[in-house]
Amino acid sequence: MRQLAAIMFSDMCGYTALVQENEQLAKHNRLRVKEALEKYVALYHGKILQNYGDGSLSMFNSAVEGVNCAVQIQQSIRQEPCIDLRIGIHTGDISIEEESIYGNGVNLASRIESLAVPGSIFISEKVFDEIKNQQNLQAREMGFFEFKNVSKPVCIYAIDKSDLVVPARNSLKGKTKHPTNRLAVLPFVNMSSDPDNEYFSDGITEELLNALTRVHGLQVTSRTSAFAFKGKNDDIRDI
Repeated sequence: MRQLAAIMFSDMCGYTALVQENEQLAKHNRLRVKEALEKYVALYHGKILQNYGDGSLSMFNSAVEGVNCAVQIQQSIRQEPCIDLRIGIHTGDISIEEESIYGNGVNLASRIESLAVPGSIFISEKVFDEIKNQQNLQAREMGFFEFKNVSKPVCIYAIDKSDLVVPARNSLKGKTKHPTNRLAVLPFVNMSSDPDNEYFSDGITEELLNALTRVHGLQVTSRTSAFAFKGKNDDIRDI
């Protein structure tokens, strides 16, 4: 059976080393993560498909539920004593066979989790598109990344929430794809007194975006990311 789903991978950082140093603490931490996972995945109507000791694979019907679940898990286990967990989420088309799922969406979610840093939640741009209007969920763009067996670079975001780790972009260097030329077309402002002209200003922005995306060797920030700044007065240095 095929369906669209939000896929969440999690992984305990340094678990193997901790087993060697303090097996009792490692077991205790694994139990805490397992309890948090079971509690919050059920709360947000998800399903745990695999739980293999230091990592897990879960799925949700919506990205919003998946991200909210991930936030709750991270916040619960980052209370003292803190446990370092990485989480990656992507929305994609999957195939389900018994208790297993397959598909490019699963592979990409796994790659995103591997990119994440301890204490963080990394999401794909597809997930960001689905949560961007949620007032309780904020995300910060990390940049474009190349992943194995993925044809195009993927824009990755980190959930920006209390108790969560949001790394600096430059801390992820070496994994980031840096296009030779990259730009963003910010939304044009309707300076006239007629609000109906808003249609024309948006149209100009979209025409420029469409034209520039056809230029070889030029990486253009997506319409979704660009229009997130519409109506805002953010400092250009922050953008």
